[in-house]
Amino acid sequence: MQKLSITELSRSFTRPSVTLAAVGIALALGATRHPYLQYLAPVGDFYIALLQMCVLPFLLATIPLAVRSAMMSGTAGSAVVALLTSLVGAVVVVALISVIIPSLIFQFGQIDERAVATIGALVGSSSERMDIEVALDLSRGSDSAGNPGAGMTTLVPTNIFASLAGNDSLKVLVFAAIFGIGMVATERSSGHSVFGALRHIQEVCIRIFDWLNLVVPIGIVALIAPQVARLGSEIYAVLAMFAFAFFSASVVLLVMAIVLIALVLRTSPLTAAAKLLGPLLLGAATSNALVCIPLAMETMKEKFHVNRQLCDLYIPLGFATIRFGTILYFCVATQFMGMLLGRSFGMSELLLIAVLSTIASFATLGASGLATLAPLASVLRPFGLSYELAVPLMIIVEPIANMVRTMLNVAVNCLVPALAAVGGPDRSEPVAKPVV
Repeated sequence: MQKLSITELSRSFTRPSVTLAAVGIALALGATRHPYLQYLAPVGDFYIALLQMCVLPFLLATIPLAVRSAMMSGTAGSAVVALLTSLVGAVVVVALISVIIPSLIFQFGQIDERAVATIGALVGSSSERMDIEVALDLSRGSDSAGNPGAGMTTLVPTNIFASLAGNDSLKVLVFAAIFGIGMVATERSSGHSVFGALRHIQEVCIRIFDWLNLVVPIGIVALIAPQVARLGSEIYAVLAMFAFAFFSASVVLLVMAIVLIALVLRTSPLTAAAKLLGPLLLGAATSNALVCIPLAMETMKEKFHVNRQLCDLYIPLGFATIRFGTILYFCVATQFMGMLLGRSFGMSELLLIAVLSTIASFATLGASGLATLAPLASVLRPFGLSYELAVPLMIIVEPIANMVRTMLNVAVNCLVPALAAVGGPDRSEPVAKPVV
């Protein structure tokens, strides 16, 4: 009998069926509202602490690697230029829709005051209470507004080690991006590179996430059951608002991707939807975009007749690295937590949420299970929002949300080569030689 590797065993514990079962058990236990359930809370807190332990090292390794991949992604040519242009446009549009639609929904939505009061009690007992105080301290925001330069200087880490120690993820992200660009520049001029070491650090963090996934059902029960026991039926009203915002924005993005594919490839939206149905359903069933790569390539090349060079260049890399669904999820989660904690966002802050969510989405590469929620901390903390409070709420809708995120990843990533086909190589161009 073949022995399963840690990675394979980890993936088996993060299958949607296992996650749904764990969530069901947690909800059933929480519904009993037994006082002994609160003894599970420290277990959940410990699990979150283990997840967060690797967040910043993972970001410090992943962001420079992503920068290097972007800067060295190609050779000069119309195909690469067209793909990069289409990709940037798709990311910008998705990020903007991801903040605009939830912002409108949360602005006019109402949550039961008793539920908000109960959540306030949870926040009051949170170990990260300081985060909430910062979030609700409006005087801090007014100071920044009165001094335009103050907002810019808060992005720059004058002491990266202090930022790491203080868990200031925004400054860590800025440092990682700038340092990544510098490392690529020096690699080209000197020939020396530390990207191999960074890749090893990334693999170490992924391995630790795999270990933590082995106990993910226990972590889910320990995180959800005590919260449900405290909130009672109010939790469903609270999550209904989040689900409505997330699924509404998801539908808009899915329809937009299908309609744009139909327009640029000169077919009807119904025909485009029918042809994309296979990869979309496979993504929903497996919650794994990588599994959809072969079928997506066949669909785009054989059914839509998109230039083969564009598909071969982009689809494998895009499906593996660009997480459009995660961008939406992080944007909605951040605004949702802001609404719960009485934190409003201005236009500049919404744009910052979009940028941070896009950057944080790269940190989910190679992660699965609850580890995919770990980079959410880097989006929440700059706004003083509690990651520890967000995770138990997000886990309840995570199994279904993960299916929708994967469908978005498939649909929008299929859109990119279709858009590139308009300004890139002719669709009848012969098949390019494989890129080694």
